[in-house]
Amino acid sequence: MGRGTRTAVLTAGALLLGAVVLPGSSSADPRQDAVAAGQVRIGLAPKAAACDNNSLSTGLTPSASDAGADVQRIIKRGKLIAGIDTNSYLWGFRNPTDGSLQGFDIDLVHALAKSILGNADAVEFLAVPTANRISALQSGQVDVVVRTMTITCDRLKQVSFSVPYFNAGQQVLVPKSSKITGFNDTMKGARVCAATGSTADDMLKDPAKDHGATVFHVANQLDCLVQMELGNVDATITDNALGAGQAAQDPTVHLVGGPLDVEVYGVAMKLGADDLVRRVDYVLQDFLAHQWSAEYDRWLKPLGSTPPAPVPRFAG
Repeated sequence: MGRGTRTAVLTAGALLLGAVVLPGSSSADPRQDAVAAGQVRIGLAPKAAACDNNSLSTGLTPSASDAGADVQRIIKRGKLIAGIDTNSYLWGFRNPTDGSLQGFDIDLVHALAKSILGNADAVEFLAVPTANRISALQSGQVDVVVRTMTITCDRLKQVSFSVPYFNAGQQVLVPKSSKITGFNDTMKGARVCAATGSTADDMLKDPAKDHGATVFHVANQLDCLVQMELGNVDATITDNALGAGQAAQDPTVHLVGGPLDVEVYGVAMKLGADDLVRRVDYVLQDFLAHQWSAEYDRWLKPLGSTPPAPVPRFAG
């Protein structure tokens, strides 16, 4: 892609490019039905109704206005500052040939910059570790985080989110030689890797549900792949979309068992930045309708045949 963008790297990780051998998936997307049924609450403004399983998934009504303070700050600066991952193959990674940043999330950031600033390359990328995503927004270090970030009720208390742009779920990734078959008792005594501050990390904190596994923490989810390759851990729990990317890099690992939950990725922003949330939702409304399928085919085809794009729902 080779875009002329400025990148500041806050953390480093190995990028291991290997043969693309990935598990397939169905083109159907039942997770969207679960989202619509209220199992996940999405894109709420700080003053919206409480986050609960009975609420419909809604985002802020899109707006193309540039008048808000948060959007104006970006326009006056002349660039969008985006927190990203540089080590997630397919999503956000550095091309080892030319050093350019590429992936599904990277293209989404360029779409945001194009709409807000009229220039897709008016971006400063900051590589933000998983555990620092929220603090980077709260401190004003970045305007947006576009980093396969799952929308959760707890996170909605700390940051604002766009409507979802991808549906996923946690799953277990293991070496093909492993006897672990999923998130079950075959994990007893195993060393399981999870990124600090990730959904998997939260899941493994419950001793009643960890199946006797020991948690091994890393800064970024790709570090788990390195730890598995070194033999320091026996399994990884991560988003299946990210796990599929790791399997693309190393064909000796694969996903086992089924998805452990229903998750959706959103663009995260500072809590209360409603004008920016509406502007991002405006971009996503068009991105989901006209660009999403092409982006999936370009980057995420190894995950399986192209599913329908998430259907945005707006209110308020």
